[in-house]
Amino acid sequence: MSAASTRRELRELAGMCGVQLRYTGNDGRQVTASVDSLAGVLTALGHNVEDAASISTALAEARRERQQRSLEPVVVRRVDGSFSTPMPESGLVEVDGVALDRASHRLTPGYHRLTVSRPTGREEALLLVPPQRPANRKRQLVVNAPVYALRGSEDWGIGSYTDLGGLAALAASWGADLAGTLPLFAIFTRSPIDPSPYLPVSRMFWNELYVDVAAAARLAGAENDPEIAAARPGPQVLSARRADYEAVARAKRRALDACARAIHEASGQRRNEFENFLAAHPELNDYAAFRAADERIGEHWRSWPSAPGAVPEGSVDASAAQYYRFVQYAAATQLSEAAQAGTAGLYLDLPVGVHPDGFDTWSHPDLFADAEVGAPPDALAEGGQAWGFPPLHPQRLRQSGYSYFIGGLRAALRYAGAIRIDHILGLQRLYWIPAGADARSGVYVRYPAEELRAIIAIEADRAGVTVVGEDLGTVSPEIRRGMDRDGILHSFVYQFEATARRPLPQPTRPSAASLGSHDLPRFAEFWTQPAQRELVGALGEPEPAEALKRCLESLAAGPASCLLVDVADLEGETEPDNRPGTGPEAGNWQLRLPRTVEELADDPVTRALMTGLARARSSADLEVATA
Repeated sequence: MSAASTRRELRELAGMCGVQLRYTGNDGRQVTASVDSLAGVLTALGHNVEDAASISTALAEARRERQQRSLEPVVVRRVDGSFSTPMPESGLVEVDGVALDRASHRLTPGYHRLTVSRPTGREEALLLVPPQRPANRKRQLVVNAPVYALRGSEDWGIGSYTDLGGLAALAASWGADLAGTLPLFAIFTRSPIDPSPYLPVSRMFWNELYVDVAAAARLAGAENDPEIAAARPGPQVLSARRADYEAVARAKRRALDACARAIHEASGQRRNEFENFLAAHPELNDYAAFRAADERIGEHWRSWPSAPGAVPEGSVDASAAQYYRFVQYAAATQLSEAAQAGTAGLYLDLPVGVHPDGFDTWSHPDLFADAEVGAPPDALAEGGQAWGFPPLHPQRLRQSGYSYFIGGLRAALRYAGAIRIDHILGLQRLYWIPAGADARSGVYVRYPAEELRAIIAIEADRAGVTVVGEDLGTVSPEIRRGMDRDGILHSFVYQFEATARRPLPQPTRPSAASLGSHDLPRFAEFWTQPAQRELVGALGEPEPAEALKRCLESLAAGPASCLLVDVADLEGETEPDNRPGTGPEAGNWQLRLPRTVEELADDPVTRALMTGLARARSSADLEVATA
């Protein structure tokens, strides 16, 4: 076979597997995927494409599989009654055991079993039935701060879930609806600690560093244990401008170990409630074993002698596993209390990826591809971006019935009144960088966006939660139309939208509005940048505090469905949460607020601003045109 024929077959196979042969960059120019990039991504998808013969074999298998398949593994029944894939013309088609023509008109939102029976056999599919798009929404005002940034009167050098509850109560007293924060999922606490909330060990378990020690001690019946008081960090850690994750982790581990011992030695109702929690979360045993083994071995699981999903013999210290079970119990208990401290719960954040060496990749290795997610070259990153986490395998995710995806959603939705989905364009496509390649060599791989959005709509509807999609940057019209169909709010960021001609812009789609984001400069810094001179002049050159007030009041009175106000902006902070392209060495995810939640509550200026925003929200019109 000629080289040209091999290239044609490789491209056909790529197209059949959802790999885009080309994409349009931010500069408007079309980029064509190289043969090496296509081969690398197809390898990550599980195809043998090492030579011309293997490419031909893989293509023949893909063609044969497509010809033999009459029913997709997942089907969406749309709001208009149509299906995402045509129904078979022959055979008995049933939904949950009832003939389709009798069942389709009364299908309730949720998950159903679609079957096709023929003399030659029976095929099954997961049928997704999303709810009707919400006709209207309650206007929401969110007071936003990372948990690590919060200061409480009894914190241990980092904010806690109890402090988050305090923020929710404060928000309610200001007339706001929700307390918002960055992702709360577990991170590795072995040194050196990477505190990024967007690289979690798992999207199903919580960060133990945010557990309130005093509340955990009461839960375990260990209030009088001297070990706990002795573990508390000194003034240097408690008053530091930045959270010292290493010191906090050592101190909290010592204290929470004492709590874990106490509850395992307890009896009566306290022990029964703990055992009931463990029984309701059987997956926690595997998680605790994984974390304990990772801790003892001191290396990530890919170097372990055992297979994925198993821990090496003798690697699990019983007391360490006991600790990891208890801290999840304490975290879930405190999160539940925090969610009830306000008026509508919490505004939580679901990251797009997980740590490549974390629990999720270990426990579900087949669902993750051997590649890295990133972004192609653009004006901000000429060499492209590599984000450090593996992509989910789209075909295997479908074939699994999306159980992992659903589980991660449910974990976050359990305590949420609203949820932000990071990088929502990843529901349609992700930029895959083949193993060993640099970020300029990536290609886009498509995902079953309609199915993923249907699941989000089903789960959010069941939980009564508002969904916000982070759709910033280059996003296709198809994604935004799909968000509108499914009632997912768009992201509107003042820093991206404001111009000298429109110094007080408003969203034109149903949106969650904010002045910035965790990856952008703080408002006070943004306002004083030389590049903003024309914008500043358009508003009469106000000082940052006055400009902040005017911009927030404008957004509050506008049509945005949801308005996020960062506490750090209210405090006049100039340092950002994160500096994209850098790591912990740049101080990312560490900056703490200057005042405690209690001190914020006593500030009459901040209270007057926030209660004014709440009044403006309650009197403004919600409806906006859908473009």
